[in-house]
Amino acid sequence: MKVLVVAAHGSSHPLARAALGGFADHVRALAPDRPIHLAYTAFRRSGNHPASAGAQERELPRVLEGLERLGAPVELAVLSLHVVAGDEFERTRLAVEAFARGQGVPARLSGPLLARPEDAPQVARALAGELKALPPGEAAVLMGHGAAGEAQQLYRELARELQALAPLARLGVLEAADPADPLHIRAMAADLAARGVRRATLAPLLTVAGRHAHKDLAGEQPGSWRSALAAHGIDSPADLRGLVEREAFRALWAGRLAGLLA
Repeated sequence: MKVLVVAAHGSSHPLARAALGGFADHVRALAPDRPIHLAYTAFRRSGNHPASAGAQERELPRVLEGLERLGAPVELAVLSLHVVAGDEFERTRLAVEAFARGQGVPARLSGPLLARPEDAPQVARALAGELKALPPGEAAVLMGHGAAGEAQQLYRELARELQALAPLARLGVLEAADPADPLHIRAMAADLAARGVRRATLAPLLTVAGRHAHKDLAGEQPGSWRSALAAHGIDSPADLRGLVEREAFRALWAGRLAGLLA
């Protein structure tokens, strides 16, 4: 039996959850010959984990357990919607490998958007294509989640590639503790203000626009990225579409899906 799992961080935000469901339907149209399951790969944490809003059955371990109970060997393919090859993707990889060993049948897992530095140019081109409609002189500030260890370097590679294509585009991450770090919102805001920028569109570099996008990125409270830009005289409207809602990235994932199922 051949089964496809779409693996994403997940979200407890209703709009983000609807976007993931819509993307899963898109994948079903591309692969109508096999069952397709949507699975969440986030840590279980009270309050903001998808399971806290009643989606326990979609946690990746539970999805895999359900497939094991089918009683027949499952040839598993997993389409990763992760942005970088960080800790969460590694946990997903280990879970898929363990499932394959238990089934005695090979399993395939696609890589994240940024698995290595060489992936940055393709992702940067997709982002630049999404930003090409911005008016002259208007900047774009994109928020990634961030990662521990060497995976953070992948964001730096992408930020450099993106800025080379779109000079007023900036990419930062939530997990950048040093305000002088170019990936920190304060550093980005000061840089754009020094360049005379007075308007910058905010957008998430996240699979879906969940709590981080609505609160940490575009929220009105002190500490949000919108507030940091406002402190430097920069107005910042938000485009709260996650990557699964952007055509360039849907095309990227469609290509990876084709390779996964070939």
